[in-house]
Amino acid sequence: MDTREKILGTATRLFSTQGFANTSLSQVAKEAQVSKALIFWHFENKEKLFRTALQRTLEPYFINVVDDLEGLSEVDQIKRLIDQYYAFVSENLYSVKFVVSLLLRDEKHPDDLIGHVNELHRVYRNLLADILDSGRQKGVFRAKMDPRMDAALIMTALHGILVQGFMGDAAPESSEPLLQHLKASLVDTLIR
Repeated sequence: MDTREKILGTATRLFSTQGFANTSLSQVAKEAQVSKALIFWHFENKEKLFRTALQRTLEPYFINVVDDLEGLSEVDQIKRLIDQYYAFVSENLYSVKFVVSLLLRDEKHPDDLIGHVNELHRVYRNLLADILDSGRQKGVFRAKMDPRMDAALIMTALHGILVQGFMGDAAPESSEPLLQHLKASLVDTLIR
């Protein structure tokens, strides 16, 4: 691992556990076993280091799920999106913890972070709602369902599973039954 990557990895870990304000460049230098001058050489200042760590953390969020849904029924599309959400979180747990910790900390963080996370959430929720609405119009789902509310409910359940994992029950084998139950009890109740 080169020096820049070592600094970046250490800073990302510290920012995610302690926040921006409570992480000093001296601490990053000490834990990365480099000089503070080397940090300035690579990143110029603490803000640039933080933004680079944040950008690196957000890279996995640029994914395209639409191609995976092609040719599936609306029910299977919803179930696939639930599976993809869980797979993404499992594969990018460190990144997700970093973003969630920044959102939850009562300190200043870049507004573009909040905007980006809100946009990702909005796009995913709207995709769920559009699929639910399409299924409703085709008679696959109940006529009286509310696609926006049901999409929000699915998102809430997924966020709950995520938080439960952060509370110490993060083993994939413990969350898998919850996902299966979510798909069986919540999604299947929408079917006509």
